[in-house]
Amino acid sequence: MLAASVASAALSSCGGGGSKEPSPLVAQSERVSLELGALAEDSPMLIDSIGVDYAEGVFGVSVAFCDTTVHVSDYSDALVQYVLAQYMKNHAGPNLDEIINTLSKEKGKLNITLSDAHGTVREYPVDANRLKRLVKLKPMELAYNDVRTNVSDIMEKECEAYKVQYNASDAEFSISGGFAQYTLTFERSNAYANLTQASLTGRYLKELQPRYEDFGACRDMVEDLLRSLSIDGYRFIYTDKNDTKTISAGIPWRLIDK
Repeated sequence: MLAASVASAALSSCGGGGSKEPSPLVAQSERVSLELGALAEDSPMLIDSIGVDYAEGVFGVSVAFCDTTVHVSDYSDALVQYVLAQYMKNHAGPNLDEIINTLSKEKGKLNITLSDAHGTVREYPVDANRLKRLVKLKPMELAYNDVRTNVSDIMEKECEAYKVQYNASDAEFSISGGFAQYTLTFERSNAYANLTQASLTGRYLKELQPRYEDFGACRDMVEDLLRSLSIDGYRFIYTDKNDTKTISAGIPWRLIDK
């Protein structure tokens, strides 16, 4: 969810021109490299480094993640392009127009390379014609359902950790009623007999707030993505196998962002 936003930040920060030799994008890539270096410094728990260069029609952005929860193999091309489009639309202007037009004239492309702490490397090329379309297309025209499914699959992977942390028998994930919902099922209701809705809210706020703080300068990008997919926060539900007692705590963004 973060990677495409970081790369698109580079794209939207660039200026361009129509001169033939040398391409103005060479100098711009050096400037953007400094800007994204600052972004990496402001997101030290998430990003190890960002490199930017331009050569032979390829504007390259390389993002290396240090957060071990990031697995770039989880990020589909549809998700990367969706976030890229979202960011470009929020940063429309002369700089973005110039970089896309220059890439188009040079028959070039943006090439996003992502790597994670597990040694996985993946490339996401986007040619200039596709970049033009991404700016114009509406969210529902950008493989919206596939992107929502991709994000759901990524968030579902947290179920095992939640299950182990509180000794639940099972944990399930869904996007329901505008929330990223985790349902933990226990053998017996006495496992959470002392919890109330308020205390359950407090339990997960203590986990969610530091997590989002660790996103650093990329935090808004993550939340904007989730909001665009109609995810307005989190919900945690505790129940038991016999359905004798259920407690539920909804945690909207306004609580997480306090």
